[in-house]
Amino acid sequence: MFVAYEPDDYLHSLIEIRKSDARRLFRKSIYSDYPLRGPLGQAACAYCGQWHSQMTIDHVIPKSKSGPHFARWNLVPACQRCNLQKTNLPVFEWWRQQQFWTPEREEILTAWVFVNSFVDSHTRQEEYWQFLADKRVVQQSMCQKERKKEPRRGPFSLEDLKHLELQFA
Repeated sequence: MFVAYEPDDYLHSLIEIRKSDARRLFRKSIYSDYPLRGPLGQAACAYCGQWHSQMTIDHVIPKSKSGPHFARWNLVPACQRCNLQKTNLPVFEWWRQQQFWTPEREEILTAWVFVNSFVDSHTRQEEYWQFLADKRVVQQSMCQKERKKEPRRGPFSLEDLKHLELQFA
């Protein structure tokens, strides 16, 4: 499956789609690829773990703190309540004080940032595409295992992805 990392990744046969469509598809890929899921398989908030009808995209490192705007590793699905509460605070400073914080969700967020930033900065083009394919297979198989056990738990941890890091180190 194709994974977009920037709106510009949506190019089809040398014909670029409209910027608004590219932005929509890029945001949709964040929702569909983030491993935390609600009870029906829909994207859940990276912070509180709940599914809401009005989901937003949040910057892990806020733009006001020089966080990259379109870097995939810096974008996560978030409910409006969590996004508004977090404002421009550092994510862990704000999140660890909340009642809904769990180490499992923090591990999922950390793994998301690690995997996506690792791909951006440490791979050559041919390794990049193989890594994306491997990552997708690992996420899907782990997600299926976790859904059978407990639908709201994250599908992977840093330990589960270490073998991928070793392949590309």
